Amino acid sequence: MPNQNFNQGSVRATGGRTTRKEGEEASRMTSQVQGLLDQQVVKGAKTVSNIASSARRAANELETDAPQLAGLVRGMADRLQDYSRDLEDQSVTDIYRAASVFTRQRPAIVFGLGALAGFLALRTFKSSSSGPGAVRSGQRVNDMIGEASHGS
Repeated sequence: MPNQNFNQGSVRATGGRTTRKEGEEASRMTSQVQGLLDQQVVKGAKTVSNIASSARRAANELETDAPQLAGLVRGMADRLQDYSRDLEDQSVTDIYRAASVFTRQRPAIVFGLGALAGFLALRTFKSSSSGPGAVRSGQRVNDMIGEASHGS
């Protein structure tokens, strides 16, 4: 009987160490994933900054022909540059928290944007499947029937 208690105690102790090791491993992996995501945020911020620079160059080219449009494009470029700077200073956790707060404060806007995105995705999917090279299923069946009757 004392042996059984000793074995159970060993299992509990081993189980505790295993759980701690698993927790440490999960924590390490979470940190690595967050680090990779933070790098992607920085890359995204640099991409937005490059888009802002391109918009500024476009605005400079538009200045002589369409000064009002150039002003609008330049304003957009300035907003993109500001957004890029803000984004570069944030971590994935910060972005997640901000999105969570925004969703709680304005659920109707988030739902509306989700519905709009779904509608656009559906329209894109439908238009790509019924493009010039696509064949409608009814037409395909009729063609197959015609081939079968002409082939015999």
